[in-house]
Amino acid sequence: MSQPDAPVVPSAQGDVVRVTEAAVGSVRADRVVSQRSTVRHTHAQHVQADRSLMVMNRTDQLHVTRGALGGATSGRTQVRNAAMGVNVSGNARLENVAASWVVAGNVQADRVLSLAVVGGNVSGNVRALFGTRAAIAFGIALGLSSLLARLIGRLLR
Repeated sequence: MSQPDAPVVPSAQGDVVRVTEAAVGSVRADRVVSQRSTVRHTHAQHVQADRSLMVMNRTDQLHVTRGALGGATSGRTQVRNAAMGVNVSGNARLENVAASWVVAGNVQADRVLSLAVVGGNVSGNVRALFGTRAAIAFGIALGLSSLLARLIGRLLR
């Protein structure tokens, strides 16, 4: 017997928005609590997600547990047992996380695997393909190679 699909809501707003087992396009609220849901865009003071997929977030405080996070900008981020794409925050506390990019003023990490971690202060158990120096060197090399490619392209015209 197949289960019915989760209800789809185009948008929601209010002081406190609770999303449980649903798919929501856009949420604007002071506080968002999501459980076993999918939210495309969130703009809130505080976001708390458990076993949810959060695609884009703009918030002051973000707490994600056992979920997936596409991208987030926040003042304070706490992610536990999750996967995330890009996180830009003032303070990031990550535990058992797989991430593409983490950019934060302070990063406290425990069992984090990432493509690149850029931070003013990084502490804990982090395995990154690029550290701060390698990311800067990669950016400079990429910029110089694209400049060289443009110059060669103009000369060959």
